[in-house]
Amino acid sequence: MKESQLVKSADRPESRRHFLGGLASLAGALILEGSSATAFRSSPQNAAANPRRIDVHHHVYPPAYISIAKENGITINPANNWTLSKTLEDMDKAGTATALTSITTPGLWFGNAALSRRLSRECNDYAAKIVRDHPGRFGMFAALPLPDIDGSLKEIEYAMDVLKADGICLHTVYQDKATGIEDRFLGHAMFAPVHEELNRRKAVVYTHPKEADCCRNIVPDVAATVIEYGTNTTRTIASLIFSGTTTKFPDEKWIFSHAGGTTPFLVERFLNGTAEEVVPGIVTKGQGGSGVAGSGRPAKVPNGVLHELRKMYYDCAQTANRIAMRALRALVPVSQIVFGTDFPFRTTAETAKGLNTCGVFNRAEIRAINRDNAAKLLPRL
Repeated sequence: MKESQLVKSADRPESRRHFLGGLASLAGALILEGSSATAFRSSPQNAAANPRRIDVHHHVYPPAYISIAKENGITINPANNWTLSKTLEDMDKAGTATALTSITTPGLWFGNAALSRRLSRECNDYAAKIVRDHPGRFGMFAALPLPDIDGSLKEIEYAMDVLKADGICLHTVYQDKATGIEDRFLGHAMFAPVHEELNRRKAVVYTHPKEADCCRNIVPDVAATVIEYGTNTTRTIASLIFSGTTTKFPDEKWIFSHAGGTTPFLVERFLNGTAEEVVPGIVTKGQGGSGVAGSGRPAKVPNGVLHELRKMYYDCAQTANRIAMRALRALVPVSQIVFGTDFPFRTTAETAKGLNTCGVFNRAEIRAINRDNAAKLLPRL
């Protein structure tokens, strides 16, 4: 309906009620992002003209990543035949203003430090070119050649100072059996130099789950993505907190994928030996301890586990449903939840629909998750 038609209709007293009702319906349609009725999503042109969401969990497949992996006996087939044009199409169709790119599993370590350093550089240069070629549409979380510490420190300097990366992408666990590195989660002491540098820079650190060697193919017919990804996200969160890493390096700004894995459901286990007011007015007691809020906190976590959990950020990729979002919202403030799709494995439309229909958030909170929370964390955007 054109504006002139609305005004003309409103001039007639008998039509005033219908006019007001029509305005309310129109406003509701504009706010309910992700639904099929949304005017914002009516065409790619409209979506591009009215960008809103910031997607912090969005994967790309640099050609060098695919070719070098193949040379090392690993076949990487871009999920759903990924191309950059498909990325832009999905963003425009469902209203993503900016996507933060990252490299997904298996990551960039193929047992050779020199090779992984070169691959990290090529992947980061590729991501930076996408940012330059599409102003405002992309940011980047730079890849590192971990567990090569020296190479990673050099790549942090290049990525942050030369490429102006928005943050760094780490995987939840690293291995290199040839040098005795087995299942090192991010709180392990070997990563201290990396944490120290990222903390100095007050960097945003996005994490993505990866399989641990300890737990491959444990349950027949169950892929690692079903159980191990969420479990390893939880393991690395626990590693960071209980090792004292998040206390020692408080200026690292963490984003964890998939609503923090199983962390919200295990919060009582995380409170082992202590107790905290998880829900206002209600003290949750872990196993052991006196049950007094704030008592028995681990020596390496003087502010308490709950404090550390609540300063981290969590995306909603593949968790934009009522069960996961209710648990996450009970654990952390809405200000710590950010929008993520896991594209090309899932689409923006699917994720947006999940948030809008899960019944957990009001409209203002959905706007915060869609954009505002990430915009505060990543002010360049």
